Amino acid sequence: MTKPRGFTLLELLIVLAIVAMLSSVAVYSLGVSRAKSRDAKRASDVSVLRSALSQYWLQKAGYPLSEGVDLGRPGAEADGLTSEGFVGQGGGGAVILPRVPIGPKSGEFYRYKGTAGGYSLRFVTERETVYGPEGTYYGHAGGVDSEDVEK
Repeated sequence: MTKPRGFTLLELLIVLAIVAMLSSVAVYSLGVSRAKSRDAKRASDVSVLRSALSQYWLQKAGYPLSEGVDLGRPGAEADGLTSEGFVGQGGGGAVILPRVPIGPKSGEFYRYKGTAGGYSLRFVTERETVYGPEGTYYGHAGGVDSEDVEK
C-alpha cells in the first residue's frame, strides 16, 4: 500500500487561515503607518506656515487679516504669502512663502483666521501625536493647542 502524495484538506485550510491573519495584520499596520505619515506632514506644514507668518510679522508688525480662509483652496485667493498678506497666484508684494502647503489628503486645507495681534491655523490629526489624541488643533505664534483663538 502506498501513501498518497499532497496535502490534506485540513492542512490547506490551516495554511490559508494563517496567511489570512498575517495579511490582515499587514494591512492594518500599513493603514496606521500612512495615518502617522499624514500627521507628520500636517505638523511640518503648520511649522512652515508659522515660520512664514513670523516673517510676515517681522515686516508688518502684525498678521494678515482674515475672518477665515482655506489656504491653497482653488478660488480662495490664498495660494501664497507675500508682504501684502495671503494672495492668489501672481499676487503682488515681496514673496515670503511662494506656495502655501495643503493637507496630505485630497480636499484637505488648513484654515487660517487672523487679526493684527494673532492668528490660528486649524488642522486635524488622525492618530495620537505630540499635540495629544487625534482631533482638531490650532497653530498660533506661541505654539499649538486645542483653542480656536487668534493669539
